[in-house]
Amino acid sequence: MTVRIDLTREVRASVQRVLDYFTNVEALPRFHPEYIKNVRIVNREGENNSIEFEQEGSFHGKKIMSINRLTRLASESTIRIEIIDGNGKGSITTIRCQEISPGNTQLRLEGELHYGILEKILSRSIHGIAEKTLEEDIQNLEQR
Repeated sequence: MTVRIDLTREVRASVQRVLDYFTNVEALPRFHPEYIKNVRIVNREGENNSIEFEQEGSFHGKKIMSINRLTRLASESTIRIEIIDGNGKGSITTIRCQEISPGNTQLRLEGELHYGILEKILSRSIHGIAEKTLEEDIQNLEQR
């Protein structure tokens, strides 16, 4: 079973600021301390166009580890995050940014998340966490 996420929100921030925010993976534990405990960069290419990072988190008290690849597709104002190993392997999340007016951006977060047996039991919870972290991201962006 795959948990599908499709969320759209508006944020008072430029597309560039939104893209810079989401490529700042080292700050994830600060942005989402309830879920993300540690991030370590494994490899970085270009101007944050491709970042491979190890992430340690917590989900309902269960420790989760993953290796993720973030790819920034500048021509499309899009970020793609793929879990390439560990918990959630094969999950893909895409964040698309579109300017709706100067200094205002529409974010669309789409994901296909794979967490094995946990999907069946916790699919509603996984969706809720995605919504909560996106709301935290919007608050962080609007406070900057």
